[in-house]
Parts: sequence; structure tokens; C-alpha cells
Amino acid sequence: MGALTEDIARLCGEIEALRDSRKVFESQLDKETKEMKAEVSVMRGGFRQDHKTMAGRTKADRVKFVSALDAEVSGLLNAFDKSHAEMATQTKKANAAFVSDVANHVSGLLTGYHKNRKEMGGTTKRENAIFVADVIRFVNAKNKETKVMMDGFKVEHVKMAKATKADRKKFVNQLENNVNAMRKVNVDDLVGARAAWATLSPQGRKVKLAAEQRARAEQERKTRMEAEQRAKALEDSRARAEAEKSRQQHESSSEKKKDKK
Repeated sequence: MGALTEDIARLCGEIEALRDSRKVFESQLDKETKEMKAEVSVMRGGFRQDHKTMAGRTKADRVKFVSALDAEVSGLLNAFDKSHAEMATQTKKANAAFVSDVANHVSGLLTGYHKNRKEMGGTTKRENAIFVADVIRFVNAKNKETKVMMDGFKVEHVKMAKATKADRKKFVNQLENNVNAMRKVNVDDLVGARAAWATLSPQGRKVKLAAEQRARAEQERKTRMEAEQRAKALEDSRARAEAEKSRQQHESSSEKKKDKK
């Protein structure tokens, strides 16, 4: 017998064993289920009996509790009504006494208030009269001081107006000079800008070249004149130096002749 045959035979045996065990398990499960149903049925019957007994006992307890509660509430209400009536009587008497005391106290306060008010009215009238007299004196004094101050203000204002007028005139003249200078600068700038723009054309370039040549010729002329002036100044300086040297030599020879004599 080959290995495959042995494996198949063993597998078939295991399948039959599992089938038998499943049948045993199903039968045992069916049995246990029936037993459990019976037990649950018995238990539910016991629950119903116990629930019925408990419901009867609870109903009797509720009836007893409600009866006792009704009696207790009735007693409390009777006691509250009695206490409320007694408290109402006492409160009424206390309120009457309080109102009487308040009326007497207010009457006394009003009497004192009227008396004090009358006295305070006279005192306040006298103090107000004194205060008004003081205010009138103070206002009169302040009016005099204000008049003196206003006169001083007018004099100072006239002086300040004259000084300010001169300063304004000076400022306007200076501003006019500054504006004229700025306008001249702007005009020169515009002329230079037009001249620069005009150099873009052939005619403008010729004009620019001629102007540059004239400027160079003028600069050379100024340089030549400055060189001539410096040369002339140098010659004059040399001539003065020689003249001074000759004078000194002449004076020296004169002194030597005097010394010989």
C-alpha cells in the first residue's frame, strides 16, 4: 500500500470519527437544551409567583404609607393653620405698635426739622447776604484789575503790531529775493536744458562746438593773461629786490666811507 492510500485511509477514518463525535455533541446539546428549557420554565414560574407575592406586599405597604402620610400631612396643616393664626394676631399687634411708634417718631422729626429749617433759613440768609457782598467787592476789584490789564494789553499790542509789521516786511523782502534767486536759477537751468536738448540736432552740435571753442579760447586767453600777470609780478618783485639790494649796498658803502673819515 502506497503513502497516498495510507493518507486517504487515515483521512477517511478521521472524517468518520469527527462525524460520530459531532452526532454525539448534537445529541448531548439537544439534551442539555431541553433540560435548560425545563429549568428556565420552572424559574419563570417561580419569578411569577414571587412577583405576585411582592406586588401584593408592596401594594399593602403603599396603602399603609399613603394613609400614614395623609394623617401626618393633616396634622401638619392643622398645626400650621393654628400657628399662622397666632402669628397673624401677633404680627397685627406688632405692626400697629410699630406704625404708632413710627408716626410719633416722624412727627417729632418733622417738628425738629421745621424748627431747624427756620433757624437755618435765617442763618443762610445772613450768610448769603455776606457772601453776595463779598462777591460784589471781589468782582469790582477784578474789574479794575482787568481794566488796567486790558490797557496794558492794548499798549503792548500796539508795540507788538509795529514790531511784527517790520518783521513781516523784512520777511517778505527776503522771501521775494529768495524767490527771484530761485526763479533765476530755474530760468538758467531751463536755458541750459534747452541748449543741451538743442545739441541733439546737427545745427545744435555745431553751435555747441563753436561755444566750446569760444570757451576754450576764452580760457586760454585768461590763462595767458594770468601767466603774463604772474611773470610781470615776478619781474617787479625781482626789480624791487635788486633795488633794495642796491640801496643796502649804497648805504653800506656810505657807512664805510664815514668810518674811514
